Amino acid sequence: MILRIAIALLAVSSAVPSSAAELKILFLGNSFTARHNIAGLVEQILEEGDPTTDVQVQRVIYGGQNMFKHSTYYFSQSFIEQSTLTNAQINDRIAAMKGFLQSDTAPNPDQWNQHWSSVGKTNVPFAGIHGHITKAIKNHEALLRNNLRTKWDYVVLQSWRDVSEQPNQGYERYATKLAEIVKAQGAEVILYMTSPETQNQDPVTEPYNVASAERDTAVGLRMAKTLQTKAVIPVPLAIKKIQTGDTNKPGTDLVFRYHNDGHPNQTCAFLVANLFYAAITGKSPEGLAFNSVTETKLKEGKDPDGGEPTIVFGSKKKAYLQRMAYDSVLEFNRK
Repeated sequence: MILRIAIALLAVSSAVPSSAAELKILFLGNSFTARHNIAGLVEQILEEGDPTTDVQVQRVIYGGQNMFKHSTYYFSQSFIEQSTLTNAQINDRIAAMKGFLQSDTAPNPDQWNQHWSSVGKTNVPFAGIHGHITKAIKNHEALLRNNLRTKWDYVVLQSWRDVSEQPNQGYERYATKLAEIVKAQGAEVILYMTSPETQNQDPVTEPYNVASAERDTAVGLRMAKTLQTKAVIPVPLAIKKIQTGDTNKPGTDLVFRYHNDGHPNQTCAFLVANLFYAAITGKSPEGLAFNSVTETKLKEGKDPDGGEPTIVFGSKKKAYLQRMAYDSVLEFNRK
């Protein structure tokens, strides 16, 4: 079993016979990976689908951060490379990050400004990430102490409000840089397209923010072909399909984010876990027993909207979301 170092806070591993095959998955992302313990849900559903496989997960999480900052300022590639990285290289990266903390200006201002311009933002302060750099230093120090030289099978790279229509910009640019490192380490790439702009907090009668869904899907397709990924988790396509409804009942009563919080709710997390299963295995999750999701950030024991933290999906809703996850993966792979 992988030692859960400091950054692997909520990873959960099930007890299995020692003869079980192992599947090791590293997740790089932010709260869209942390909330509801997406990595743990993926572990759970994959192990249910194939009880002979021991799925082991680890997370590198920085709240609100994207692959640009993961790769450029937090050196998250260290955790992809941990089976080959030397202590001297880790120490060099720690020293570089300590150097970043000495200034409120990005070490390469042109790169910093160009990235934000490519995703439609300006005047983003570099000093705003000092706290994350400090956390990244601590994570690297933990890696120095507890590096088990893990070789990953899959590495998940999460998008975050950084998908640009422009080729080789934003998420595409920096996830590709990390993907090249993943492939050099002999692992396979999974792109987790989170699609926060399409997640409705109220019932809809037509797809919500179609332009964003189509952009994210198109970029995911382009990257999948270029990088020859193991899988793409097509959240924008799945949500669009569900929001479209059918000819007899357009739209959907399902909601995918909280009213009082900008994060996905339990329904969205359940859909995401089933998308991971379908995309990784090529099989439908229909018929699996997996049927509940628990919110991990609570206020007075309740989820952000005041509901119970755990939602257990009834057979009808569960089967529908399972089917839509599989159909969405099939549709994405046909494009």
